[in-house]
Amino acid sequence: MTLADKVTLARLGLMPLIVAGYLLLPVQYGWCFWVTGCLCGLAEFTDLMDGRIARQRGEVSDFGKLADPFCDVIYRLGVFLVFLLPAGGVGWSVSATAQATQRIDLPGLTHDLIPAALVHQPVYLLEDGSFGAGLAPWLPVFLMAMREIIAGALRAMTATKGLVLAARTSGKAKAWFQGITLITCVAFPACFFVRADWMLTWAFWATWATAIVSVFSILEYIWVNRPVLAQLLDRRP
Repeated sequence: MTLADKVTLARLGLMPLIVAGYLLLPVQYGWCFWVTGCLCGLAEFTDLMDGRIARQRGEVSDFGKLADPFCDVIYRLGVFLVFLLPAGGVGWSVSATAQATQRIDLPGLTHDLIPAALVHQPVYLLEDGSFGAGLAPWLPVFLMAMREIIAGALRAMTATKGLVLAARTSGKAKAWFQGITLITCVAFPACFFVRADWMLTWAFWATWATAIVSVFSILEYIWVNRPVLAQLLDRRP
């Protein structure tokens, strides 16, 4: 295993540490945000350096070309998914007011529900009876996950016929947007030592912008590679 390969695989080791830091460390003094942000920055640095190391040391390999996008997807999607949960088990405080709950009155059924609007961060009932919001809205995270599933499935299907799908610059742009969003979403509460409403607003718009870039990248990926994908329909042995 080359040095470049080890740097690439380091992201797989950092991802569970980021998840544990975000969920288990306290929100007081921004500990969970500081640790998460620093580890995300380190993971993004490995993504920047592994390719350079491989080229400088003449260690470019097929394994590295396959492992790099695989580690990127596992690391970034893993962190985005954990951002759906409340940081430190507490998250952003949400009051159970008329704005936070919806009264549902149906025959034989009367109860309060936290609104499940498609564009809102998910809200959870905590052990102390209060409500805590997650950091990221769930729908754009779902779209990013579907994008990676589609891209991986297409690469796997074309590989069975010895075909290669051309990489696109939009894929790199998608990766940069994801990295910037991950770091800034935890950097703001860490640096300001508070959990302000505007930080949730930033996380909302940044995650949606990243999702839009991700969807655009997969559409362009399919369009540019349509001649290669068309060969999947060739039934000849």
